[in-house]
Amino acid sequence: MKKQPMKTETNTPHRILVVEDDEDMRENLRRILVGGGYEVHVARNGVEAVRVLEGLRCHLVLTDLVMPGMGGLDLLDEIRRHEKSLPVIFLTAFGDRTTMIKATEKGAVDFLTKPIRAASLLGLIQRTLSDDRRSDD
Repeated sequence: MKKQPMKTETNTPHRILVVEDDEDMRENLRRILVGGGYEVHVARNGVEAVRVLEGLRCHLVLTDLVMPGMGGLDLLDEIRRHEKSLPVIFLTAFGDRTTMIKATEKGAVDFLTKPIRAASLLGLIQRTLSDDRRSDD
């Protein structure tokens, strides 16, 4: 039996922002998350993600680490300037330990290495949101 995703106190799906410059990966992530019962918004880069976050309250950000322009670490800095507790999970094809440590020190929740397994992604998101006390929308 498939676990149902948690919902906010108002019984609406959690909102997740996916930030990924690769169109195929972005669409694949969107499909996985929508299939998991989440409300999904997408951005192609960090600058676009900041604009989305200015107008929409999200419960979690799932972002690529390496993107042209504003990369994942710069996006995390920008998010932390405005929202201290918004969970951010990084996706990366590069397992650079130093970068992972730096991101964790800045408040990243976790990392997933590409290619992403749907079950791992959904499990991590569900655990993160259940640990998170931001259940309002």
